[in-house]
Amino acid sequence: MNLKAGKRIYFLVVAIGLLMIANAFLIYQNSKRIHRNQRLLEKTELVKINAKGITQSLHLLDLGLRAYALLSDENMYISPRDSSLSYLYKHLSYLETELAVQGYDMERFYLLSNSVEQYYNFIINEVAQAISDGEIEEAKSLIAEDRGYDIAMSTYAFEMNIREFEDDIALKAEISFTEAVNTSYWLQILLLLLTMPTLIYAAFYSVKSLRYSEQLRQAEKEKSDLLKNQNTKLELLVRERTDEILASNEEIRAQNEEISSQNDEIMSRNVQLTDQEKIIKEKNVELESQNEALKEAKATIEQQQTLLLLRVEELDEAITRQNEELKNTNSEVIAQNSKLQQFAYIISHNLRAPIARLLGLGDLEERETDPAEKEKIIQLMRMASKELNQVISDIGEVLLIQKAGNKTLEKVNLQEMLDKVKRILSNEIDETNAQIHADFSRVKLIQSIGAYIESIFLNLLSNSIKYRKPNDFPNIKISTSLNNQQVTLRFKDNGLGINLDRDRQNLFGLYKRFYFHVEGKGLGLYLVKTQVEALGGTIKVKSEPGEGAEFIITLTLT
Repeated sequence: MNLKAGKRIYFLVVAIGLLMIANAFLIYQNSKRIHRNQRLLEKTELVKINAKGITQSLHLLDLGLRAYALLSDENMYISPRDSSLSYLYKHLSYLETELAVQGYDMERFYLLSNSVEQYYNFIINEVAQAISDGEIEEAKSLIAEDRGYDIAMSTYAFEMNIREFEDDIALKAEISFTEAVNTSYWLQILLLLLTMPTLIYAAFYSVKSLRYSEQLRQAEKEKSDLLKNQNTKLELLVRERTDEILASNEEIRAQNEEISSQNDEIMSRNVQLTDQEKIIKEKNVELESQNEALKEAKATIEQQQTLLLLRVEELDEAITRQNEELKNTNSEVIAQNSKLQQFAYIISHNLRAPIARLLGLGDLEERETDPAEKEKIIQLMRMASKELNQVISDIGEVLLIQKAGNKTLEKVNLQEMLDKVKRILSNEIDETNAQIHADFSRVKLIQSIGAYIESIFLNLLSNSIKYRKPNDFPNIKISTSLNNQQVTLRFKDNGLGINLDRDRQNLFGLYKRFYFHVEGKGLGLYLVKTQVEALGGTIKVKSEPGEGAEFIITLTLT
């Protein structure tokens, strides 16, 4: 009976362990399912936003064109045109990728994409060109065709179709998300229901063992009382017989016979007592064996319960840790993807303009018969080729910076690096009477990439001189500090400053400029930020318009 009970307990413990393993696996699968549906819901919203962005890009181009037609100010047209093109290709690229993955009818998407590109070509190559050539009446005639209405209606219908398509995907994802959450709850309830019978059975078995122990104690007490009574009776009988022997010898014989008879009776009773004692001993042995089995079973149950609790805690910690790691990984992937998308859009935008000009000039050169005009066209083609070469060179420089892992670290003397940069900028410093004050007393040497430090110094000093206040000498202060194995470089000037409320998001963007009274490409701050991040550091800026700017670079010592 005891062995069978022990086997049942071991079987239940093993079964519960297997169920907990299965439960942990199912919870992990549900967790993956929940995260997958959450990402799908986020993507549906992004797809709808990008679909709406196509219509907004068309409106932006149309507004710029109308302002150009009314005011004849080319700047009123170029900025909206470039922004519209940038946003349009961004939205179309994103939609092409995501809709293909989601199983959307791509034939409809490509039809809309071709229509939008044809409308852009019509506006840029025909209407805007007519305005630029002074043929206002022809431009008005082209605008009067109102091709934008048809394309606007097409984009609106496409936007509504995308919204319905994404809403259907979002609904399915939300249903799947809810089912996964409910499944997790039911798995926990099922595990609780399966563990309760084992605990109840262990409690029942313990109560039964206590009852057997009480019965054994009662039997031992009865045995002790019986022996005491028998000894008392024997003592009384012996005393009575002794008195009778001393009183009369004649009665001794009868007494002896009676004593003999009583002795036989006592012996018979002693035999009975011996038999009872043997039975009690056997019961004692059996009860002791049962008690030992109960103790072992109880110890086993307690050990299994402890192991189960530890396993549950380990599983909870593992799931929590994996969830945190997944969140961090997702954040890093999203940030990296965003950077790659932005870089791809910038490359596409900046390569498209010179390539388009080369293709257009090539067509004009083939149709032109006047040698003088052909020479002008060839000169324009050379200028467009140089522009294209410069864009490719800039892109190559950025890509080289992003491979900082291949560079060898070296000791960089900050004062020597500043002197080298001052020699490079000596003409600009002399022309503007720039004052440069440096304090490297706290940190003189750092372990870094010398070429990157030189580029950072060169770009920041060049910008401070270039964007100085009119009729004022540039005053530039450079200093270092050390805090918790981190070196901080500060570049502070008294120049025009930056409107951070307006330009913070684009401050370190590629080809982003904020003042146009001096020459520049908008590449310097982008290179500085890229080089600082390649060195594992961060860069921040403090500035007010007209109050100068302070760039704060933080690098970790290696």
